[in-house]
Amino acid sequence: MATKLKRRGFNLDVKSFVGNDGRNYIVFRSTRGSYHAFVEVEAKQAARECGAAAEKNTREMWKTVWRKT
Repeated sequence: MATKLKRRGFNLDVKSFVGNDGRNYIVFRSTRGSYHAFVEVEAKQAARECGAAAEKNTREMWKTVWRKT
């Protein structure tokens, strides 16, 4: 009976870059070599966009959004 090897860990390398447009890009590289890029935005604005209704501090806004999922 052949033993199937289990995956060990999941590593992501993370770096940030400033683009020619002045925006900050956060880039993840997987262990298999794929890249995923995200544009950094203000956390409070992102919370609003994701459904936080009340204007509280950023942490409280994200807590309400986080609980919805």
